[in-house]
Amino acid sequence: MIKLKVDDIDYLYQKKEKNTYTETIFQYCYNRGITIPCFCYHEKLSIAGNCRMCIVQINNGLGVSRAVNLIDSIIIYTDNKRVKEARESILEFLLINHPLDCPICDQGSECDLQDISLIFGSDRGRFYEQKKRAVDNFNQKGPLIKTVMTRCIHRTRCVRFSNEISNFMLGVISRGLKMEIGTYINENENISLLDVLSGNIIDLCPVGALTSMPYAFKARS
Repeated sequence: MIKLKVDDIDYLYQKKEKNTYTETIFQYCYNRGITIPCFCYHEKLSIAGNCRMCIVQINNGLGVSRAVNLIDSIIIYTDNKRVKEARESILEFLLINHPLDCPICDQGSECDLQDISLIFGSDRGRFYEQKKRAVDNFNQKGPLIKTVMTRCIHRTRCVRFSNEISNFMLGVISRGLKMEIGTYINENENISLLDVLSGNIIDLCPVGALTSMPYAFKARS
């Protein structure tokens, strides 16, 4: 058994294997009903930790709860002022280039970004003069998936799904402001989304970058 403290409440955690802590901080809190926002997490996919929304205070510093395993005598704060301000800043950066097209987006009202921004975001932003970046849709063929990649917030669920479970090739191109989701083999090659499992990335996408083509503009959620 190891001892840990979450939001000033003491807990005991039993290791499943000797000298091994099999749960991350995020999983431990999730299983106990402690809400931590996250875009990149999915229980069937590998750990990425690239959205940074699951940030918590670990002892005296901030850390990504999806990528940090439990250790003995760890002290965790999931909802103090420091963590709230960090999450507000992360959301603010995510929204710098995200288009304001929620009224016409097929993901509207079912969007993780909308929900998390409402609960954990700030009531105002500081980047009003910033020009929003637009991204071309990657070349793809198939009747199921509609792509609007300007909405993409690069949480890489679709990339991990394509590499770990399915067999169509998606990857991350470039870095920083030029980061895009596409094919890393040949940027001009069409991505075949005819794989029988490819439709799952519609549900995996937390925003409206990948939506259902047959459902587009048919009705509101």
